[in-house]
Amino acid sequence: MSHLEPAPLWTLVANIKREISYGEGKRQTRIGTKQFSAGTKVYIIDWFAGMTEDITVIGLTRDTKRLITIVIRAEWIENLRIKLCYNPKICSKIKAYYDKEEGGMQRFTEQFINEMFIGIPQWNRPESN
Repeated sequence: MSHLEPAPLWTLVANIKREISYGEGKRQTRIGTKQFSAGTKVYIIDWFAGMTEDITVIGLTRDTKRLITIVIRAEWIENLRIKLCYNPKICSKIKAYYDKEEGGMQRFTEQFINEMFIGIPQWNRPESN
């Protein structure tokens, strides 16, 4: 590996669900999301732990196949897993995202990834009343 390539990063990876419910009462469904096709691999790089509804992801768009960083609903993903990311473009996007923060990449640790992995599946469970 060249010294110019970013080091691999531990990331939380998921896929966009095939059918996503939306609208009033969530009675309508669509294939994938407005931005991502069904099955698209997304890298989850941040979450809003207090809100437990939204996550920040990086993935290839449906139309232009360009990498975007966007906030989506946690319920739109499935098949969560922790993987090492070797893709230099993804690693660069992650670093660019965290460079905007005061602590930089110091927050993006393996422990942070594990916390998201444990927390996010809880959001996808149906609520029991």
